[in-house]
Amino acid sequence: MSEDFNKLFREFDGPQRPENARQKELQSRYGNLSEEEKAELTGLNVFPDNPRGAELRKKEALGLIGNEEKEELRRLYQLKTRQEKNSPDIQKLWERVEGNDPNVAQVEMSNGKSVEVSPTQAEKVIWTFGLGGCYGSVVFTEHEDGTRDCVLTHYPPTELSDNMAKLGDLINTSEKMKAAKTKKAVLALPGEWIQNPETKKYEMRTKNQQAVDALTIAIQAKLGAGVEIKLEPYSEMISAGEKDQGTLVVYIPPSGKGDVRYQTWYGAGKLTEESESKE
Repeated sequence: MSEDFNKLFREFDGPQRPENARQKELQSRYGNLSEEEKAELTGLNVFPDNPRGAELRKKEALGLIGNEEKEELRRLYQLKTRQEKNSPDIQKLWERVEGNDPNVAQVEMSNGKSVEVSPTQAEKVIWTFGLGGCYGSVVFTEHEDGTRDCVLTHYPPTELSDNMAKLGDLINTSEKMKAAKTKKAVLALPGEWIQNPETKKYEMRTKNQQAVDALTIAIQAKLGAGVEIKLEPYSEMISAGEKDQGTLVVYIPPSGKGDVRYQTWYGAGKLTEESESKE
């Protein structure tokens, strides 16, 4: 990632600036603004804390923006959206992806990837975003030699068979996964609140048990019936102001350097339990 792009990113991540005096002044006499002043106000309303963004948006409103500046403005919009919708940790993951960090694997919808971490390697991260309504499947194994493998898929409900096939293909790429000492999976699927008839309390349950059964069969067909599978049902309702909605992240440090953990926008968990991390 270029230094200029990093600079633009830091513009959004800094402390909040005081109210823009020029923006306030233009708003106070809105009915008497020239076309140029209206364009200026448009820029300030969209990018009140970023002078470069405000200037580019003004030029766009006036029809004076070039192709390179259009691309710069698009990237500024993208950064602004991420800063509003994502936590600093997820923003950093985006930055690492765009910087082609080999230790970060991003999975897009209708796809899947796998990563392997040996005891001598650095921590790797595999993650996805935009899960609203989709199925996120994580399969993790750890082996006698300390090697850790992790598969992650992200598919919409309409592509369940493709999801199952992708899980099988990715597990097949590593013979070690089949002979692992530790085999665990996490399924993040849409859920709904159901009242427990015994406790009378409402619990989040998966909406589609058939999908759970199908994904479980696909995983067990490759790794055996002893795979520990945890369900992570989620609400599809959008919560205003909540960060990282739709994300599923798995952090995989090398064996002896910490637990493998997963993080969603509504919870977290571990796939290993290390009693003590080595320095």
